[in-house]
Amino acid sequence: MSSTPTRCIALTGELDASIRTRVASGQFARARAGVRAARHRTIEREATILGGRPAPSRITGEPAP
Repeated sequence: MSSTPTRCIALTGELDASIRTRVASGQFARARAGVRAARHRTIEREATILGGRPAPSRITGEPAP
């Protein structure tokens, strides 16, 4: 079994359609690769906005590890 944690997430219709389109075009092999790429872009954007600091946790308010 993989040691990678898994999460079930709900996507808006627009986000789901975007990922499906990108998978169909061959940009991503699977939907999870598209979701992962989007999350990485979000992390990079947050780091840029915050000057390289990790984004604070929305639960605790502390910086993410």
